[in-house]
Order: sequence, then structure tokens, then C-alpha cells
Amino acid sequence: MYDSEVLANMGKYRARFSGNREAIYDYDNDKHYSYVDMDMRSDKLAWFLTKKLGLEKGDRIGFCATNAVAFFDAYYTTFKTGIIITTYNCLLRESELFALIENEAPSVMFYSAEFTFTILSLKEHGYEGECICLDIIGPEDQYWYGDIMDNKDYEPVTPPQLDYEDVQMLIHTGGTTGRPKAAMIPFRSIFYNAIIDCLYLNIKETDTAILTLPLFHTAGWNVLTLAALAAGGRVIIVRSFNPEKVLKIIRDERPTVGISVETMYKAMAMHPDFAQTDFTCYRFLLTGAAPTGKELLEIYWNKGVKMVNAYGMTEIGPNNMCHPIDIMCIDDVRAKWNSCGKPAPFNQLRFVDDNGNDVPQGEKGELLFQGKLLFKGYWNNPVATEEMFRDDGWVHSGDVGYLDEDGFCYIVGRKKNMFISGGENIFPQEIEDVIMTIPGIMEACIIGVPDIKWGEVGKALIVLAPGAKVAREEILKQVKEKLSTIKVPKYVTFMDCIPKNAAGKRNVCELRELFGQAKE
Repeated sequence: MYDSEVLANMGKYRARFSGNREAIYDYDNDKHYSYVDMDMRSDKLAWFLTKKLGLEKGDRIGFCATNAVAFFDAYYTTFKTGIIITTYNCLLRESELFALIENEAPSVMFYSAEFTFTILSLKEHGYEGECICLDIIGPEDQYWYGDIMDNKDYEPVTPPQLDYEDVQMLIHTGGTTGRPKAAMIPFRSIFYNAIIDCLYLNIKETDTAILTLPLFHTAGWNVLTLAALAAGGRVIIVRSFNPEKVLKIIRDERPTVGISVETMYKAMAMHPDFAQTDFTCYRFLLTGAAPTGKELLEIYWNKGVKMVNAYGMTEIGPNNMCHPIDIMCIDDVRAKWNSCGKPAPFNQLRFVDDNGNDVPQGEKGELLFQGKLLFKGYWNNPVATEEMFRDDGWVHSGDVGYLDEDGFCYIVGRKKNMFISGGENIFPQEIEDVIMTIPGIMEACIIGVPDIKWGEVGKALIVLAPGAKVAREEILKQVKEKLSTIKVPKYVTFMDCIPKNAAGKRNVCELRELFGQAKE
């Protein structure tokens, strides 16, 4: 009973303490919202969903939209109604997108005007729920979001009984192979993710974060954003990433913490406005989805900002590792550049071999997680859920790594992405980390390709920094000096960019299809 009351008032607690402080700045619409505003807006949305449409605890509402304040109206509404949020990447193929929607059956779909044709196609596909445009009233729509927020006749709703294990969100996995799955994220997981950021990254009332990542991805929600709101800080929303716009926001609004992906950081670093943008407002920057190379990190370190690689998965966090960033200087960050930090609290972490046995510290093993951050399984997918929790509740990450003598974690690769050369397991990340220490190399990706003698050998896909020249021989020499001969790539291919999916992760299937031949 007490837990239910705490959850029901989670948004109101912050409104009580920080009522008139700005919670959200909708940059593209130039609108500012206080914590009191967000409490009132979520009251209106809760009333509309339950009293007007008859939704109940456990029903789903979906978003096919670019980042907008409505996502956060819905977030606070979950505490008042128990209604579940599910967010969609509308850039998926329609067959993939509609399959996800059919499986999760949201009663309402909120959408941005730019996705109107997707929504019309969804209706033709048989979707019977309400479709509500966030921007203007769309064709055939019965309701418009602006009318919901203009309603003066609403009343606060009576919350249902809530439990920390109730599902608060469905967040789709951002993996690199196969169709995305809907991970069931309970109130408990979202709460502890925010607590980790507040306690160990020291997120507080004075912090401001720009939301550059999309809210169909777990990092958009659960890394810094919801923690900043829990702490009474400020979140700046942009509809979508634009390097010129973000650099201007940095100059004008002076954010203090941030997370983006390598592609975004690279786009900012290559923009003409980068040189005149002062980054010293930042306490730290995180880079996620995939490891960022030393060449790009160095550009930001030279601007005086502590940028570090982060690690996490939709199913296990994502705040599974933290750098003790406030007590690290730039030299400390440089020394641990390819580490993803130390295991965060509220996690139990093991490193195991192929037989499920724990390996000694310093030896490589698959990362297994247990604890307060875990998801509850996949929506309507008991087979995949059972596979994920197959070892007494321990979740297999599929990532292989180790802890160094200081307790910092290093990821050397995905089990599924490793290849076998001459009978030895080769993990691409270990080779990539070496290559990315070479000046002039912006990105490196290693894949295994067929070889008559060795079974498989490495192929290095290399992206150079603008104007840089690095010879093939220099790359091979560097790897040979640092690693065993079997790990030296046989082939090197230079390219303009490495394909990535919407979550900023490398598209492994596409890479193997395009470059999986035994040639340069």
C-alpha cells in the first residue's frame, strides 16, 4: 500500500520541492515548462486517457513521434494511471513497425505530423485505436493533443494500486541482428536507473542536459534524462539531432551533462561552429551505443571536457557501468579511454566462460547481470524471455569483457560477433581498440571473413579523420606490436563511413553482407 502511494505521487514530489523551477525547455517550439506545469499536464492526460477513452492500468499508449514534451506528459501519467508507454522508431520498414504495434496493441497512438502517412498506412493495415497528432489535428483524427492540454474541466484521477514490478514502459531493443523485441521495463528498473545517476554521476538540481537521442531508445529515457528530472534539473528537448542547432544550444544554454552517440559527436566535431563553441560548461559527456575511438575522444578532451565511453543494454539497465567522473581528471580519463567504467551499484556482475564458470579477475568472460536494474522479460515472447533468464535469473549480455586491477571494465566484443581463427576465439573490440590509438583513424571495425588455411581471418574496415593519411602497413604493424600474430587483420579496407542503425550501433548484418569477402 505504501509503495503504491509513493509511486502514485512520484511526479508530485518533485513539483512540491521544485515547483516553479524549469523542468523542460522545448527548444524547437521555444516553450518552457516548470515542474508544476508537468504535474498539471500529466493530470490532464491521465484524465483524458482514463475518463474520456476508458483506459486502465496495463493498457498501452504508443508514440510514433520525434522528441516532444508529450513523451514526458505520458511518463508522469504512468505514475497516476499504471498505463504503459511504448515508443516506436518510425524509420523502420512498415512491415517491422506494424508487427511491433500489432504485438503490443496500444489503444492510442500519438504521432508527429511528419509521420502522418505512416499512421494512415497503419490504419489501412487494420489498426483500430485512436490516433492523435501532437502538432495539428490530422485527417480522420477524432482528437488533437492541443485540445487535451487546453482542457479546463479535468480533475486529478484516483491512481490504481501500483507495484514496483508493474511495467511502466515497453522499450524496443537496439540490437544489430534480428527484429527488435519489446523489453518490459518495470517502475523498479527506471527508479534505480535514476538513483544510480543521481548518486554516482552526481546528477543534481543545477544540471542541464540536452536530449539529443530519440525516445524510442532506452538511453534517451534512462541515461541522464529521467535522472535529471528526478533530481530537479533541466532537460532541453530537440525534435531531432542537428549539429549546428546543438552547438548553438551549448553556447546559449550552457548544459552540464550529456550523452550522445559517436555519429553525433563526430558531426559536431566536423561542423564549422565547433571551434567557437566553449564546452567547459560540461562536467562530463558520455558516449554510448558503440565504443567511440580515441581520435574522436581526443578532440573533446582537448576542449577541456571529460568524455568517456558508457555501457549498457535495454534489458539490463542501461546504467550498468559508471566512471567516478567527478574525481577523475582528463589524464585519468585518457588512461582509461577504452573502459566503460566500474560496475554500478544495484547490479550483481559475473564474468563467465563458455561452461558458465566464473573466471578470475583480469580474464575474459561473458558479462552476466542480476539485480534491481533488470527488465521483466519480452512482451508476448516467453521463449526469448526464458532464454535470456536461463541461469537462475542471471541475464546473459552476450558481451565479453574483463575487469582490470583498478576494477574498471573493458568490453572486448560480442560473443555472436567473434570469429575463430586457427582455433582461437578472436574478439573484434580488442583489435579495434589498438587500431583506434593510431593518430588519424576515426573509426575501426573488425569482421571475420573466410580463409582456407585459418578458417577465418580478420578484416579491418577503417574510417580516417578528414585529411588524415594512414598506411595499411602502419595499421598492421601497430596490431602486431600489441597483440598476438593471429589477431593481425589480413585485409584492410578504407571507407567513408561504417553503416549504423537508428540506435547508433553498427549494422553487423549489413557489414557482413557488404564486406564479408576475403579481399580488400
